[in-house]
Amino acid sequence: MSQDQANSSAGTSNVEDRGPRTASTLKEWISGHLRLQIADTPVCCGHDAPWDYFSKVYLERPPLALVLGPRGGGKSYLSALDAHLTSRFHPGHGTRVLGGSRSQSEQVYQALREMVSGGDESVTLDRLTREGAYYANGSEVRVLAASPTSVRGPHVASLKLDEVDEIHPDVREAAMGMCMNRKEMSASVVMTSTWHRVGGPMSTLMERARQGDFPLYSFCAFEILESCPEELSGPALEKCPACPLMKWCHADRDRHPSGLPKAKRSHGHYAVASLIQKARVVSARTFEADYLCIGPKSEGQWFPAFSAETHVSEVAEYDPKLPVHLAIDSGVFTGAVFFQIARVPVVGGEPTDEVRVFADYLSEGVTAESAAKAILDVARQQCNGRIDFASTDPSGSSRNAIGPTVLAEYARGGLRDLRSWPRGARVRDGLALLESFVQPADGVPRLILNPRCKATLFAFQSYRRMRRDGQWGDAPQDPQHPHEDLIDALRGGLVTHFPEGRFSRPSLPRVHARKVF
Repeated sequence: MSQDQANSSAGTSNVEDRGPRTASTLKEWISGHLRLQIADTPVCCGHDAPWDYFSKVYLERPPLALVLGPRGGGKSYLSALDAHLTSRFHPGHGTRVLGGSRSQSEQVYQALREMVSGGDESVTLDRLTREGAYYANGSEVRVLAASPTSVRGPHVASLKLDEVDEIHPDVREAAMGMCMNRKEMSASVVMTSTWHRVGGPMSTLMERARQGDFPLYSFCAFEILESCPEELSGPALEKCPACPLMKWCHADRDRHPSGLPKAKRSHGHYAVASLIQKARVVSARTFEADYLCIGPKSEGQWFPAFSAETHVSEVAEYDPKLPVHLAIDSGVFTGAVFFQIARVPVVGGEPTDEVRVFADYLSEGVTAESAAKAILDVARQQCNGRIDFASTDPSGSSRNAIGPTVLAEYARGGLRDLRSWPRGARVRDGLALLESFVQPADGVPRLILNPRCKATLFAFQSYRRMRRDGQWGDAPQDPQHPHEDLIDALRGGLVTHFPEGRFSRPSLPRVHARKVF
């Protein structure tokens, strides 16, 4: 035997005994033994290829990783593949799978069953039961129910959290305690999900990942899409305008060196016809959330037309030529917004009002006096301390349990001459006034947030309608949530400025009726 043959034989034995150790040998093993091809080309800007995240999770075993992916994109399947390979090549390895529901947990397990049943890999198993897969080398993969009691079992080295956006944070944190180093294997938790809910667990986890707490991998339907065939696009893309995917598929075409749309650059397994069918039967918001991973679909959102792309701009900066409005809503959370109202030109019509929010403040559990001092500090930083009109909830004039009124405490903190919002004004009328700026009938947004107003941005994205008997109502969902205080502050400030609602300022001079005759 030559030295090259000996090295090759040793390499093969190494892979069979301990598993693939490099990305190339891992890809070869999966292709050769399981006949699987995992999409390895990122298509959308800022996205990862499924192969990139899978190979890093398997080979590097990060302590904690978060994966954002589309519905039907193979997240559960790749978790099952990782669990199988790790169990197969590492005797005595334990893996637990937890989903938002029992059926979600079983999706990963069902994918594993299909992977190893009836093929060459079946010899690695000792038995398959309804609860889990048990390997001949002593490894096991077991499914957990999404309950506090089920996640307090024996310690294992691998934990898979599937559809983590549907898992209660308390259950998730309890499950984390199960995962720890075992023998030579380091502990690794992989969380996968579609992003379903504004302000839900996935929102919090993604924010932590962006702050550097753990890696975030994201991909959408275009990363797993098959290459668009010519019969659908036409030789020169002349058929693309008739395709419902064109809006998203051609979004960055001009910026890509190839000049090709996304579906022409993808090389995955998901049928183009299937994605077209999804685009035709679901709303644009649901399609973007579930398949393109652009953001949560926000069912029941009060301001569905609000988006960071159209309503956030540095145009909303303090203008010394315009009066400064300050509106405050007090409670467990204290929310305050600083805004100005500008008259802006309209093509072919009269100038109209535009609301520009240039600063905000949000706190929890602080006294009104402390909040007043902090709000005045924001004013000094953002508008040279200028406040022309200050208003607050009329309940602020009521005495609290200690004795002094909230207004008196604000005054002690330096905030004086606070006007009360109009008494008797209905909440939904104020929200309708606010919505008239968010989404005017002419389609041009008239409410702009400065990028620094992150709390108010989140409030607009999170403010939801009450749901009762399966129907969305015309009232806010949770009056004690922090985003309520910022929306209510802005609503109250606008109602104070527009007590009779918005109206068009007359362009013709008015005269008394008696002078007409």
